[in-house]
Amino acid sequence: MAKSMIIKDIANGAIDTITALKRAKILFASLDNTELLDWVNYEIAGYPTAAKLPDYRIERGELKGSYFKGSMASHMKWTDVSIPLGKMPADEIDILLNVSFYDGVNALKQLVEKADNGHLIKPIPADYFAYIAKCNDDRYMNIIEARVVVSTHCITNIFSVIESRLLDALLLLEKEFGNLDDLDIDPSEKSPEEIQEIANKVCVIVYNDHSVHIGDDNKIKDTNISTG
Repeated sequence: MAKSMIIKDIANGAIDTITALKRAKILFASLDNTELLDWVNYEIAGYPTAAKLPDYRIERGELKGSYFKGSMASHMKWTDVSIPLGKMPADEIDILLNVSFYDGVNALKQLVEKADNGHLIKPIPADYFAYIAKCNDDRYMNIIEARVVVSTHCITNIFSVIESRLLDALLLLEKEFGNLDDLDIDPSEKSPEEIQEIANKVCVIVYNDHSVHIGDDNKIKDTNISTG
């Protein structure tokens, strides 16, 4: 059987990610699975802050900034350098350095286009500076400015993961229902139990069973990402 056009288009890069998601949404709708449709809709329009964010949308950044040691009259200053985290607990490091991308794919694309130097920035609130210094056990450390920096390559990876999972999901649907060129599958060919089993398999593919969520204790979870 010849491969479906949607599969070939995604594999060949003939369509963008948003178009692939919209076409897949039509096919997924026939499976009548809320969780599966949520994934497609969230990727298109963005994830609610209360939703569990897939692991591929969370990136570990680097803490950079400027600080000095000593008094204002006599001190040493470091500008635009990596800031050590000292003895900060691992869970706090996750909260500080993890950057979560909730935006839909089109918004992510625009974010990359605006990032002139290839980096995105999560500003760190000033009221967090004293805690960082405390973790370094250095009462003379005075942080002037801090930010978490990530490369725009992480967004490129988000698109790659989405397309890869779409391909795997569509290959499964093609195997179960035949050619998908009409963007239509006939659920009547299968029993309700079989449809449910297929939908569950597709969910496993798109969610990959490895989701990560930053909990309610995230003190800086509402920090906005910006280009920089």
